[in-house]
Amino acid sequence: MRELHYLLAPHNTLIVRGPASIRLLSGKATVLGAPLEEGRRLIIRREKQFPIESLSEVNLEIFVGESGRVFEVEGSTVPKTWRLAAEALTEMRTGVVAVVGGTDVGKSTLCAYIANELLSKRLAVRVIDADVGQADIGPPATIGSAVASAHFPALFDLEPDRLIFIGHVTPSHVQSRLIDGINRLIEADPENEFLTIINTDGWVLGSDAILYKINLISSIEPDLVIGISINSKLQPILSLPRVRSMIVHSAKEVLERSRGDRRAIRQSCYRRYLDGGSMRKIPLDTIRIRKPKGFPQIRLPLNSEFKNLLVGLSDENDYLLQIGILTNADNDSLHIFSKSVGDLRCVEFGYVKLLSDGTELGFVEN
Repeated sequence: MRELHYLLAPHNTLIVRGPASIRLLSGKATVLGAPLEEGRRLIIRREKQFPIESLSEVNLEIFVGESGRVFEVEGSTVPKTWRLAAEALTEMRTGVVAVVGGTDVGKSTLCAYIANELLSKRLAVRVIDADVGQADIGPPATIGSAVASAHFPALFDLEPDRLIFIGHVTPSHVQSRLIDGINRLIEADPENEFLTIINTDGWVLGSDAILYKINLISSIEPDLVIGISINSKLQPILSLPRVRSMIVHSAKEVLERSRGDRRAIRQSCYRRYLDGGSMRKIPLDTIRIRKPKGFPQIRLPLNSEFKNLLVGLSDENDYLLQIGILTNADNDSLHIFSKSVGDLRCVEFGYVKLLSDGTELGFVEN
């Protein structure tokens, strides 16, 4: 771990890629519209990055891991079109906004920036994270919502108020479950008190992806769709009748990730919810079991195909309490590795096969 003391010129941006940590020693700076608090240490996970934008001369203390990186960019990395989008949502005040775009274009970054700008205008903001493959609010293979009560540097820092187990990290395998789940999270605010920002997944290329996004938008009926694009690839999705949309540019210096990088991020996120877990026997007569439509028949004794299966441990309203790993089953109980969970009423089977350290072993095919 390298220690740096960095003097950042006014109105420039310092890109810090993790693993790293930052502490503001003096001056004024923001991260995606969230003010940096002097003295507070900000942690940047591996394969993530923060843009530190200076409002004055800024003195920073930075610790950088072996694969981390620090570099300065002249001016702001936030496109002008993002500021225009934030202004448009400020005028809306309440409603539902869907953010769409491909992988590694900055969708979650845009959601964080817009939310922070709205919070600065004292608006009530809620974020729905519907990116099952790179979930920030909740573990992978889930979708979740969070009310932003204060400025935050990344969606990962939001505390979920509702989670729904989807069971897969690839949206093409669980399209109807995703659409149903997103609608459930939207409908959790029947009084329309918030401006709700939906971060969607990056599956937008190809006829199946386009049809899915069209079905999603048609179902949730957002008040605005924001597309991140530098070409016409999103045009079939954004040109739906009666759908108000706008295009914004991708941010400068977006961090591109390989499939291996994404798996590593998911492993870290799984571990956040599994570390400290233990083996539990859950009596079958105390729970409901939910399996996806078309899921293979499970027979006892449990064969290897279904061992290490990711499961969702949910309450009576089918909101996720914890994730777990199915290790065995008998006629009376399921054997599941998980953290402690109360008010368990339902065990939902997923498709991902997982070790307790978060390593993905593969998927059950339906």
